[in-house]
Amino acid sequence: MHTRLSLFGAISERHMFYLCCRATLSVKYFRYIALRIAVCTTSFLYTFYVLCNFTYFLSKPIEYDSSVLQQEESLVLKTLWILLINASLLSAFILQHSVMASDSVKDFYYKFNIEDIERSVYNASSAAVLHILVSEWQPLPWASIWNFSTSENSKLWFLISAFHVIGWCIVYSGCVMMDISELAGIKQVYYKMSGRPRPMAVKSRELQRYFMHMRHPSFTGFLLVLWIYPLMSLDRLLLASLLTMYMIMMWTIDQDDYNYHSIVIARKQRELSNKIY
Repeated sequence: MHTRLSLFGAISERHMFYLCCRATLSVKYFRYIALRIAVCTTSFLYTFYVLCNFTYFLSKPIEYDSSVLQQEESLVLKTLWILLINASLLSAFILQHSVMASDSVKDFYYKFNIEDIERSVYNASSAAVLHILVSEWQPLPWASIWNFSTSENSKLWFLISAFHVIGWCIVYSGCVMMDISELAGIKQVYYKMSGRPRPMAVKSRELQRYFMHMRHPSFTGFLLVLWIYPLMSLDRLLLASLLTMYMIMMWTIDQDDYNYHSIVIARKQRELSNKIY
């Protein structure tokens, strides 16, 4: 009888130990999932908020201020100082955008098995630097290349507004067509939680190569927004020039990518024709 009780006690202790281990693993797994959900959700909401501010920042009207020319004695030094500050803000954004997209940084995430939150961290970091740029940007409305008054010309205002609407539609529709959930970093976390391979791994090599060379798919939309503007002040010229040069440098599409793109378009056209007819 005593032997049976001892055996039963040993089995109970093992069972309790197994349950405690399982509970501990469940808590760790819950924290693991909760942390990733919190990271990607916070990143998505913050990035969305900053992009809304950035959209307004690039398209808001700025009036020419001639009173500054009469008030400031050292206007040249002030203009140069503001240009230096704005150039520093742009350089910080470009540097962050390039460094965090490098292979060495991505290898760091793979090393610690947190590659699923790499996109979310990248978006949040980009949004933070962009938020600082928008908040600290200093305009130069008294120094301009061209200045068209839209307050006195409603047709010109409508035309410029139409170009900006088209530009932003190109930008955001391009993001949606490229899979907005993957660009936002949500899909990576979902695939990791469900035990699937990362989204980019299931794509063809040609498509992966195409995405690597096409860093800025909304290039045309940004050109419309940056350069079609009624008041091309020096700070706006600096902003448009540096961002345009950066996008051109990152655009490394070659003939193989063009061929792949043509094949995909032809296939989509055939599929659309078959559905219609």
